Amino acid sequence: MGCFCHATLGPLTQALSQLTLAEQSSLRTNLPGAAIPLRLAAWLNARGLPSPPWQPDPAWASLPLPKLQLNMQAVATISALAQMRAQVLAQFGIDLLVPGQARAFARIIATLNARLSMLASAHANFNPLAWIQLARLNSAIDQVQLALGTGLFAPPAQLMMALTLPGGLPMPSWQSFLAELQMLAPMIAALAQLNVTLPENLANQSATAALSAALRPLIQLKVPTLAAAQFVASMTAALSAVAQLQAGLGLPTSPLSLGLPALVERVQAKLTLLLPALSAQIGINLDNGLSGGSVLSGLIADMLALLPNLPVQPTTIATSAVVQAAMRAQVLASLNWQVPAMLPSLQTALPACAFVGQLSTALGITAVLPSPCAFGCDATKLMNALETL
Repeated sequence: MGCFCHATLGPLTQALSQLTLAEQSSLRTNLPGAAIPLRLAAWLNARGLPSPPWQPDPAWASLPLPKLQLNMQAVATISALAQMRAQVLAQFGIDLLVPGQARAFARIIATLNARLSMLASAHANFNPLAWIQLARLNSAIDQVQLALGTGLFAPPAQLMMALTLPGGLPMPSWQSFLAELQMLAPMIAALAQLNVTLPENLANQSATAALSAALRPLIQLKVPTLAAAQFVASMTAALSAVAQLQAGLGLPTSPLSLGLPALVERVQAKLTLLLPALSAQIGINLDNGLSGGSVLSGLIADMLALLPNLPVQPTTIATSAVVQAAMRAQVLASLNWQVPAMLPSLQTALPACAFVGQLSTALGITAVLPSPCAFGCDATKLMNALETL
């Protein structure tokens, strides 16, 4: 039937205590010079870098891609519903498209609400900002280090040509194609997540019928409202930061066992090693920015001015598989459905899946069991509350 196990509260409470110690500390996670990799990471993110240069087939530029009539709100809702189905299936083994299984998911939310309500009330002011900031900085350092290794901040002529002339055409020549493909991409992903196969016969309307049949039970899904939504969001962000730090620092044990001061020292050491290598590739002494203030602001402005003029690289978006799927998506061009705005079920299901996923990744906890355990479980009693759903 599905149950967010009461045994989860023990390790979760311990983790929460360790996370909260950072709030009570005066330790600064905004390290000297941190703004340099953070700004460079933002510059890279805006361009889809680092990634291999996009290598499109030149013939793609003239492909007649279908144009959706659905508005962006409808596309966003369909995409979110498909993600909900995929995440619930991956996280709990529950397929919301199978009659009767939605009830099991509702039971998971009911037990999760019961477990977390008191914990959330006791930690109403929980704020994991220090952990989030440190994880963000460490990820930025890793991203910049990877870009350094490929010479992106001062690309040689061959790399510059590959980045600016994909398929032998100037990047502006691809703007129309990429804009149309970007509109189709969420629908193509949704079809895959809902196991709806696009027909080879463009006149075949079976795909739209199958899509409608898959969306109907998802739109009609009823689950309890997430009782501690803000607490769940804060804990998910905190646990995500913990998992990122463990992966990014290569730690064999949880960062929570080391404590935030030790983690700050490790990230500071990585930053100290990064700045000289950056200075050498970009051609500006970035060590001068460690003092902060106006010196750092001016240095960052000078640094950004020296970076190459690189276009966005749609390497992970405009793949051959996506383009082929887009060409088979002609049947979607006729859709003009009135799709509800974001549904209450989405505001429960997506955060709950993310939270349970982070419990597993960061703490190694299997929080949801397929049925109530034998010792001290009150799940059966809690299930009675669902009779009114």
